[in-house]
Amino acid sequence: MQTMIASTPLPPAQSLLVVLGFVALIGLLFLVVKVVSLKMGGWKGIVERFPMRDVNFTGDSFKRQEGNVGDIGSSGRGLFDIRLATEGVCVYPFFSRRNPCLVPWSAIRRVSVSDTSLLVVVSYERTFEFFLPAESLAALQANLSSSLFHKVVSPFENAKALIEDKATPRWMAWVAGKALQSAEKEFEKEKRKHDNVAKPD
Repeated sequence: MQTMIASTPLPPAQSLLVVLGFVALIGLLFLVVKVVSLKMGGWKGIVERFPMRDVNFTGDSFKRQEGNVGDIGSSGRGLFDIRLATEGVCVYPFFSRRNPCLVPWSAIRRVSVSDTSLLVVVSYERTFEFFLPAESLAALQANLSSSLFHKVVSPFENAKALIEDKATPRWMAWVAGKALQSAEKEFEKEKRKHDNVAKPD
């Protein structure tokens, strides 16, 4: 005697959720593959231009630094591990750890200096730039021409100058001053987070 087991169909709402979840998973996988391929494609050209070779490391190492490669940016998450060497800057992207590049000192086009960090711009046909903590300034100055360094003015300084302008109404200056204090506090909090992450091991 055969026992018949009746299959109970899912309610329409649950069926819809299953289908939507499956579609969302496929879309997420497609997005991940696309982003990785873009990063790898852009990085391949950089490695061909600036191949890694045997170098003499100086001991300066900075983990999880932000930066941009082509159209891909770190978006607040560390994109590179960076080590300084006598020959230049060794850059290790998180998405291709086994394929680092060596940017020779002669290939660095500009260094923008702020109180908290340095933005190093590489001479390349596409965007290739990365951040370093301010403590690395002396090492870069020892290897680069002084003409490549440019001081970045804090936006807070410009705002303070406008607030202190006597032509600004007192009530407006008071409101703007409070907003500026709040913004500076948030900036300092984010700065401390970044500095803690960027500290070498």
